[in-house]
Amino acid sequence: MSSQYPNSGALFTSTNKRNDRAPDMFGNLEVEKDYLLALIDKAAGAPFVTIKLDGWLKKDKNENRMVSLKINTFEKGAAPAQASAKDPWDD
Repeated sequence: MSSQYPNSGALFTSTNKRNDRAPDMFGNLEVEKDYLLALIDKAAGAPFVTIKLDGWLKKDKNENRMVSLKINTFEKGAAPAQASAKDPWDD
């Protein structure tokens, strides 16, 4: 199965929470197998593999808030992104 947007996913607002312990959001992250294997090789003996994520606040087709996710594949040496002072959860 290949994703239209590799190394990405989304978290959707859970609108049918049955109790307080249920998650507030749910979703999937699709990772290219070759990229995942490269991360594992790079970790070489470390107990964990770190996957950096970027997120964008959006609304789904029913106007529920969601977070669109993308794996951050930034490598050292590239220009850093500009920081925003605005809180993205503010409407």
